[in-house]
Amino acid sequence: MTGQPAAPTPRPPFITRVRIQNYKSIAQCDVTLGRFNVLLGLNAAGKSNFLDALRFVRDALADGAAEAVASRGGLDEVLCRVPAPASSATIALEFQLEGVSGDREIAWEGRYEITIGHPLGSGGPNRGGVRVDREFCELYRPGRPAKKEHRFLQRDRTSKSRRAGRLELSMLGDTDPFGDLHFALSEMFFYSPDLSELRAPQPKTDGDTELGEDGAGLGSSLARLGQQERKRLSAYVAAIVPDVVDVGSTDPDGDYLAARMTLAPEGSSEQYVFRAESMSEGTIRAIGLLTALFQPPAREGWIPLIAVEEPELALHPLAAGVLYDALTEASEYVQVLVTSQSAELLDRKEADLSDIRVVVAERGLTVIGDVDEVSRSIVAEGLATPADLLRSNQFQPVVKPFTPASAPEEAGE
Repeated sequence: MTGQPAAPTPRPPFITRVRIQNYKSIAQCDVTLGRFNVLLGLNAAGKSNFLDALRFVRDALADGAAEAVASRGGLDEVLCRVPAPASSATIALEFQLEGVSGDREIAWEGRYEITIGHPLGSGGPNRGGVRVDREFCELYRPGRPAKKEHRFLQRDRTSKSRRAGRLELSMLGDTDPFGDLHFALSEMFFYSPDLSELRAPQPKTDGDTELGEDGAGLGSSLARLGQQERKRLSAYVAAIVPDVVDVGSTDPDGDYLAARMTLAPEGSSEQYVFRAESMSEGTIRAIGLLTALFQPPAREGWIPLIAVEEPELALHPLAAGVLYDALTEASEYVQVLVTSQSAELLDRKEADLSDIRVVVAERGLTVIGDVDEVSRSIVAEGLATPADLLRSNQFQPVVKPFTPASAPEEAGE
C-alpha cells in the first residue's frame, strides 16, 4: 500500500501473556502476545478456543461467570475432557495499561486470573451452578513488580443463578486503577460477522451507532469514519476490487444507512454505485473487516484489542495479502489477534515469523507455541516462504515449559 500517512508512536499491546489450564481443548498453554499475532493452524486445531478464553473473561465480567458458562452450553462444554474430565479451568492474563496523558506510555502492568469449577456438593457435571475457585488481580507501576501497589484475592464464590455471582473486578469498576482494567477487558472486540447483518440497512438515528461484533451497523459505522480513515479503507478495497474509487455509506439524508461502493472503470466517464446487497460476499466481508479495524473507538484507544477469525474468508487468495497489510497497519493503534489457516495470508515478503503462533492438535489437545527453529532457518535462508511451510504442514510449535498461573506463595494468602 502506498500513500500511507506517517504513523504515530505505535500503541503498546494490551494483553502480553496468556496462560490457560483446562479450557475446552487447551489442557495448558503459555503464550506471549505482541501488537499483532496470527494464530496459524489447520481446522479443529483449537485456534478459536484460545480466542474464546479471552472472550470468556470479558463475558464473565459483564454478566457473571455463571452466565458466561451457560452461554457456552455449561461447564461440561467449557472444561477440558482429555485425557480425563477436568474439575476446574483457569485463565490468567498479563496486561499493561496506558496512562491518561495520551503519550502511549505504560502506567500500570499486572495480572488478572480467574478459576472456575463445579460447585461443592453439586454432584459433578451438569448439576448446575458455577464455583469461582479463585479470582486474583495485581497491578504495579512499570519496573516495580516487587511492589504490588494494588492487589486483591478471593476464593470459593458459588453461583447457581445465571446472572448472579459477579466477579470482584466487575464490582470495582469505579475504583482506580481497577476501573481502567475492567474497562479495557470489557472493551475487547471479537469480530465475527454475520453476512446478513453486514448487508442489512440500519435506521438512521440521532446518536452514534457503533459497529457490532456481528457486523451490524456497518453503514452507520462507515458514515462515522473520518476523511483519512475512509480514504485508507477505500484504498485497501481498491486493491481488492479493481476500479473502486470510494467506499462509504448510502445517502446520509435518507432514513437508512448501508454500505456502498463506487466504481469508475478506466476509460469510462461513468461512475457506478453498488449497494451492500449487490456486493459479493468476499467484498462485503472485506469492507466489514476494514471498518472494524479503522473504526474510531479502535483508532482512539477505546478498544484495546480486536480479535478476528479467518479474515480471508470468501476472498480470492490474491486479496488475502492486502488484508495482511491492513491488519499490520491497524496494529499500530490497536492490538490485533487473528486466527487463520490460509497460506495466502502469509504470502508476503513482509510476513514476520515472530508474529506467528503455531497451533496444532495432538491427541485431542491444543498445543500453541512460537515457530520452530528449523522453520525459521528455512525462511531465513530463502529456501521457502512462511506460506510454503504452511502449505506443506511443516510448522511446529515451540512449547514453553508451563508455569501454573497461580504461584505457590499466592496460594497460601
